[in-house]
Amino acid sequence: MTTKNILVVCGTSVATSTVVKEALKEKLPERGLDIGTIAKAKATEAPGKVSSGNFDLIVTTTQLNKDKFDIPVIHTTAFMTGIGQDEVLDDIAAALED
Repeated sequence: MTTKNILVVCGTSVATSTVVKEALKEKLPERGLDIGTIAKAKATEAPGKVSSGNFDLIVTTTQLNKDKFDIPVIHTTAFMTGIGQDEVLDDIAAALED
């Protein structure tokens, strides 16, 4: 299993991305995933950060143009509402296992 790196994106990289980052740090290892870096970014910073080639997945709480990225992009508000969190974690795990 290779270590996977995730970029968490929200509008300002302050509040919601922090909530998502902490949830992913807690929940993904419980699913047996080897997670390396979980970094945060503003939506406007995402293309530049992803172009570094250091990330395997984007998890975003704001709308991003998925066509601009060559890695999977998962949009969710589940970590703020608590609704559908397990399903989103399943989607994230599946995206990281591909």
